[in-house]
Amino acid sequence: MAAPQTQLFPQQAFLEQLQALHDISFMLWRTKSINEMLFTAVDEAKKQLDIDRMAIFLFDEKLNMYGTYGTDTEGNTVDEHYFKSPIPDHWFSSHALKGQEYIVINNHTELYHDLEPVGAGWNAYVALWDEDTPVGWIACDNLITGRPLQDYHRQLLKQFGFIVSQHLVRRQAEESLKSLNKELEQRVAERTQELQHANQQLEHLAKCDPLTNVANRRAFDVRLRDEWRRAERHQLPMSLLIIDIDNFKSYNDHYGHAAGDQCLKVIAQALNNIERRAGALFARFGGEEFVLLLPGLDHKAAVYAAKQALHAVQKLKLKHQQADSDFVTISIGVASTHPSLASTANRLFKKADEALYQAKELGKNCFFFDSEQIVH
Repeated sequence: MAAPQTQLFPQQAFLEQLQALHDISFMLWRTKSINEMLFTAVDEAKKQLDIDRMAIFLFDEKLNMYGTYGTDTEGNTVDEHYFKSPIPDHWFSSHALKGQEYIVINNHTELYHDLEPVGAGWNAYVALWDEDTPVGWIACDNLITGRPLQDYHRQLLKQFGFIVSQHLVRRQAEESLKSLNKELEQRVAERTQELQHANQQLEHLAKCDPLTNVANRRAFDVRLRDEWRRAERHQLPMSLLIIDIDNFKSYNDHYGHAAGDQCLKVIAQALNNIERRAGALFARFGGEEFVLLLPGLDHKAAVYAAKQALHAVQKLKLKHQQADSDFVTISIGVASTHPSLASTANRLFKKADEALYQAKELGKNCFFFDSEQIVH
């Protein structure tokens, strides 16, 4: 009865290590990255399959060999990503790759670490395949204990190679897909940002006067409509200034259109800064005429803004030999209202335009606001 008992022991060990392979496969499945999977494969296989040393190497398309995780000469699992080499021309290379074998074993051979001989014993190379393409191999040996290779180790290591190959190919596919998705997301984000930037530029161009770089008439019309509705809802006052450069035609005729354009730019810049409260809008209405919309501000604030505008232009001291004052000046019409169903934005504009006419009649270089003409 003794002989059957001794024969039963290797079989029992083999069955236990088959269960260990199943456990290792489950552990590899639960890892979160290729790196973690490769480390777990090396570390757990050494413990559970009675292997002294193990290392996993991966290949690139040119069949260069890259280290991942391995075992040092003390038996510790170590990071070997530093290692890179052409696949060495050793006996196991031709057998495992050219012969397309899954595993090759040599029972009496030199053992290596970083391609340098470190001892003698058995070693095995288990090829990792993605269908017919070699993607790497597992190297293992008995350098530390000198423990002999068991008969079942060939089948065990071959099965382990299948498991690692499957998990490696799956992980590479997943990470390749993640990388592709990330790249696509990045491209979409970049294109979206570019499109948003282009749309912002188009919107700016649509609302901006190209000469003076202040808002244009289109922007003014939209803002006037929106602010009128808001003021009507909340019963807020609204004021409007229409500003015209005095004697601008004679300025253009005397100094030339280039100088006229420069004059418009300088005055626009000066007037654009006189009112910065929320909702206020300074715009070029057309030609030498500008408008200043003052939502939420009554006639007192409008009159103050008109005085500020006059002072801002006077301070520029732009020469104008054809003008009585020898300098460029402006005239301003001011109108105020409380928007209601009985009044309209057009009526407000008309009153400001009439006030501008009165300012011109008064000799220019002034503003006009008739308190009796407050729009109701």
